[in-house]
Amino acid sequence: MKPYTQTELEDFKAKYPRVVREIEVYPSGTTFDKDGTPSEEPACFLVKKPSKSLLSLITSKEYKDAPEKINEAVVKNCVLVGDTELMENDASIYMGLVTELSTMIETAKVALKKV
Repeated sequence: MKPYTQTELEDFKAKYPRVVREIEVYPSGTTFDKDGTPSEEPACFLVKKPSKSLLSLITSKEYKDAPEKINEAVVKNCVLVGDTELMENDASIYMGLVTELSTMIETAKVALKKV
């Protein structure tokens, strides 16, 4: 069961247009049968894409050589709502979430056109 309602999802989508995403993180050791059904329920999170201000923060001198601080800042700034108790108590959930959020920081595709 998701830790948020459809109404909450719609509210976040209205507040953060085009940047809200849902992430499901399966605990380590989860297996999937031939139909794709998992052996364990995932932890679910609503997140927003990282902002320019977050990028400035995590690339600052204070965060250089401090990956744990970067991870905490990314989670704190991007997770809107979710299974935070599972995230705090299961390192595999936390690392899965951090890994997925980190991919959201990647550069967007750009097209340069001659006019």
